[in-house]
Amino acid sequence: MKAALIHGYGEAFNTLVYEDVQTPAAGPGELLIRVHASGVNHCDTDLRKGLFGVDSPMPHVMGVDAAGAVADVGAGVTAFREGDRVAPHFMLSCGVCADCRNGAENLCAHAGVLGVTHWGGYAEYVRVRQDHVVRIPDGLSYDDAVAGQIPFATAWEALVEEIALRAGETVLITAAGGGVGSAAVQVAKLAGARVIAAAGSEEKLEKARALGADAGIDYTRQEIGAEARRLTDGRGVDAALEMTGGAILLGAIDALAPGARLATIGAHGGERVEVDFIEFFRKHISVHGCGRSTRAHVERVLGLMAAGRLRPVIHRVFPLSEAPEAHALMESRNFFGRMIMRP
Repeated sequence: MKAALIHGYGEAFNTLVYEDVQTPAAGPGELLIRVHASGVNHCDTDLRKGLFGVDSPMPHVMGVDAAGAVADVGAGVTAFREGDRVAPHFMLSCGVCADCRNGAENLCAHAGVLGVTHWGGYAEYVRVRQDHVVRIPDGLSYDDAVAGQIPFATAWEALVEEIALRAGETVLITAAGGGVGSAAVQVAKLAGARVIAAAGSEEKLEKARALGADAGIDYTRQEIGAEARRLTDGRGVDAALEMTGGAILLGAIDALAPGARLATIGAHGGERVEVDFIEFFRKHISVHGCGRSTRAHVERVLGLMAAGRLRPVIHRVFPLSEAPEAHALMESRNFFGRMIMRP
């Protein structure tokens, strides 16, 4: 099969090479999936450069999400058959620990990660266990399924499950031009919240408004906390979803109203920050770390997408052979929504 893979870590985009590798075979309890679309994620670019924090066996096929059709089933597979439309879940949980048994496989201490510890979706085929996939609803395209499953599931976990966003509340969403940010705007509106989107350009803010954002903050020229208070008559926001880290995280904390909640899911803009904890106990604010959705979250948002209540945003579609170009665009941050690839 053809795959875009790395033979070692490297900053250069041509570290990714497109070449022939052996097609995996479905073992007992496994599915072999013919990939129709795969996503490009920040964690992929981090992994290529050796910054993910987990060593991957080389040569390695990246790609934490994919969508396709079952091409073959291994011995003992009973839940799926050839032709079924499926998407692997990126958390390759053990399935037997207490967290997995309680439906919290995102907390599994023994889990692998698709495209990190195991070969992922940057290939014509991917092999996974049958309990690591979800079904794609009829009427939902492979492109939309892969473009939406991780962003919407991540936003759903953060906004609905972790910080319990309620109708009538005002929520700040940073990095609103990215895949998760553009998804979060829609999830927050579905929950009945007023959305203040924050992004690095007016162009991205206009696109966020088109998705339902009620107001915008350009953090390249506006101070997040002060502008959020101006937009809320001095009170601040009831909730926030922050995914950048660094100074943007500090600005989001500053924007919080008394009793507010913040969910944080990323730190590409700075992993270490100095925080004044007096702000936390004086204002009774709380911070929730999250970002690993469950299969139940994915199934929920795929259903909402199929029903037309959530709409994935696709910035550009690349052929798999142009994976280096896709990584270059991801690192430029000059995009809105998601990039996907087709083998």
